[in-house]
Amino acid sequence: MCGRFVQHADPEIYASRYSAELDPDGLGDWHPSYNMAPTRPVLAIRAGRDGGRELTALRWGLIPSWSKGPDSRYSMINARAETVASKPAYRSAFKRRRCLIPAEGFYEWQAPAGDAQQQKGKPKQPFFIHLKDKAPILLAGLWEYWRPEDGDPVHSCTIVVTDANSAVAGIHDRMPVVLDASAMDAWLDPQNADTDALQALLRPAPAEDWAAQPVSRRVNSPANDDAGLLAALEAGDNQAGDQADGR
Repeated sequence: MCGRFVQHADPEIYASRYSAELDPDGLGDWHPSYNMAPTRPVLAIRAGRDGGRELTALRWGLIPSWSKGPDSRYSMINARAETVASKPAYRSAFKRRRCLIPAEGFYEWQAPAGDAQQQKGKPKQPFFIHLKDKAPILLAGLWEYWRPEDGDPVHSCTIVVTDANSAVAGIHDRMPVVLDASAMDAWLDPQNADTDALQALLRPAPAEDWAAQPVSRRVNSPANDDAGLLAALEAGDNQAGDQADGR
């Protein structure tokens, strides 16, 4: 899964890098984050009305257009690549409303060694996972439009996840789908109905490009949001005072 990621660059930098038109009125409460958490607005690139690309902010946690609204029982922050074309909550968005979420990397948590009994009471170790050259990445996503009976419509999104590559598998068995910039047009085009070709894009990123470093458990709490979260832990670092947040 992907439950936290880093998105700290200026929106104009993302817009310029990915040739997207910035929608300043659509940014809402978005702000740069080293610890982006579910339900917050995240920057996303999607097809614009003029046929180009649009950079806007979407609520992280998909709200299907046919639903009654956000439901805390179903976070819908991730969509499994294997079922994204068939699951009712995602299949319509997969056909017509695909997006890309720019990021600098993401976090995953490694369970302590041993069986369930041996793991009991031991915290998981968070890792910051990023490209070795520290270049930005594009996370494959889907977006939806939901209109409440009263109030403004909500544009929301989910991140597509797949099997982990060998660089991540020792930490977690899943990772977000990371697309190359060369796949942007095919993924974003709402007229692209080649579901087989789209499904073929949803594969693990090449392992040799990735690095993973253990980081402080401060990242467990969304209240902690600063560049220090990316600092690699050194051997013997004491995390006793770090927030565990249930992980």
